[in-house]
Amino acid sequence: MNKIWIALLTVGVLSCAGISYYHVSASNTEYGALPKEKQEIQERKDKNKIKAKNDSITKNNTKDGPLVIQKDRTVTPQIIKKIEDPVNDQRIRFTNGWVSPVNHQEMSARGVTVETGALKSDPAQGIVVVLTDGEKRKFVDSKEYKTPSKHGEVRVIDYDGFDLTLEAEDKTRWTFNVPTGTFK
Repeated sequence: MNKIWIALLTVGVLSCAGISYYHVSASNTEYGALPKEKQEIQERKDKNKIKAKNDSITKNNTKDGPLVIQKDRTVTPQIIKKIEDPVNDQRIRFTNGWVSPVNHQEMSARGVTVETGALKSDPAQGIVVVLTDGEKRKFVDSKEYKTPSKHGEVRVIDYDGFDLTLEAEDKTRWTFNVPTGTFK
């Protein structure tokens, strides 16, 4: 008698498991457990991702909305208030900086970033780091220039083209020419 009950119980459990398996596997997408509206949304998102990968890189209006690919925007010359440079942060305490696009007549780069501050090992020594970028903002070069004399950390306070006005803690000022790396 016990064997019959065990057999019936086993058949019942396996039948339920089979029905559940069939129901789950009958769903033709990976979103089978979601409500129908959410399944449709997820499937549409998946199709759009595949389409975006295969589309040419242009702005194209489709019935699903515009496909917008971020273009490399032109940088406008400006003073940067906060510098985030994980490579040089260990050695330099940054104050601010400056960024600008480059006309190939001035420098052989597409963009330039200048970071200013002082050495952590010698806080009286001001320093200027010039980073140049090529096409698609790919890093090209980095050069460091120490201020001609020790007057503390320096900061960019003004600019005229590629001539930056730097001011030290004690109000000493220099004009730094970015393409040549010289102080006046």
